[in-house]
Amino acid sequence: MDDKWFKQRQKIAGVTAEDIAAELGRDRSVVSRIYTGRQAMSAAQAKVFARVLDVPLAEVMKRAGVLDEDEARELQPGFSDGDAVPFMSKLGSNHSMIGVISAFGGDRPGVDTWIVKGNSMILGGYLPGDRLLVDTHQSETCSAGDVVIAQSYDWQSGGATTLLRRFEPPVLVAASPDPEDGRVLVVDRNNVLIRGKVIASWRN
Repeated sequence: MDDKWFKQRQKIAGVTAEDIAAELGRDRSVVSRIYTGRQAMSAAQAKVFARVLDVPLAEVMKRAGVLDEDEARELQPGFSDGDAVPFMSKLGSNHSMIGVISAFGGDRPGVDTWIVKGNSMILGGYLPGDRLLVDTHQSETCSAGDVVIAQSYDWQSGGATTLLRRFEPPVLVAASPDPEDGRVLVVDRNNVLIRGKVIASWRN
């Protein structure tokens, strides 16, 4: 159970443990027991946490220790088909990668490494295969012109698509010659949500 992550997401979402407990229809002590690992989080409870904290269900279940990373990816349809995917390689096997990540400040909590998969920002200089450092702590403080990782949710299918876009408040825009990337997406924190700001990128 990554209780620090849950508490950080509470701050970002502006909710308290009491708010979550109220949504669960339970006493605050239930949230405390889940955070301390004295009570396992059920699937139904995970759905409530995901909705209240404005985060994907797969991420909640992974951080709660209910799923491993492979299972979490399977739970999140469309995740691997997006513009970028999390870099999942074991860092211990790639010393040069560790050095680059550390030099850019990527060894801090909340800073994740991603790999560009699509052409959505190709005219902005981001090519497939490029590595990105994404600061999830800056998801709420992004300003005009920032390049961000976002997610677009399809509530009917339960899927989410990962997006690499430029933030031009209140919308996300691509930098691609592909007409399919041309749709402007409004960041409404419900259907489209910024997950983090790209703070560095490099090419292998």
